[in-house]
Amino acid sequence: MTFIQRTLSAAVLATTIGAGLALPVSASAQAASPVCVDATNSRANNTEVRLWACLDHPNQVFVIDAGQIKVKDTIGTAREVCLDTTNSRANNTKVRLWTCLDHVNQKFVIDAGQIKVKDTIGTKREVCLDTTNSRANNTKVRLWTCLDHVNQKFVIDAGQIKVKDTLA
Repeated sequence: MTFIQRTLSAAVLATTIGAGLALPVSASAQAASPVCVDATNSRANNTEVRLWACLDHPNQVFVIDAGQIKVKDTIGTAREVCLDTTNSRANNTKVRLWTCLDHVNQKFVIDAGQIKVKDTIGTKREVCLDTTNSRANNTKVRLWTCLDHVNQKFVIDAGQIKVKDTLA
């Protein structure tokens, strides 16, 4: 194919797409898969919680029990593991895994799709789980002042904590 033929083909393709005609599935943009909160393969204390494409995997299955968010595959073991906020409530504090304790760092309330740190509810500055602006694998989940923002909206589905704006 000559340069002129390639240029004409590209112009026709651009005009066709602009006219609203669909491309075959193989040529069109593929929808991104949903993104989930992921505990990683480690269950060690201080392991940072991350985002990952939703999979049918134990790293992404949680149980909410009396305000604690527990990694399901640790329930009933000698050491249950929970999401933990550390002692900090500062913006950008990473959410981590920690042995489940009856402690305020591990108590959450789900409110209108937000996962709020319970001891901040009703204060001047409520704190929520936040995904940052990235949806890339291995992005760390953090704490942030609660806002009405997509970075703080989740859907809990069959134990998975899915980032709402990644769902179809």
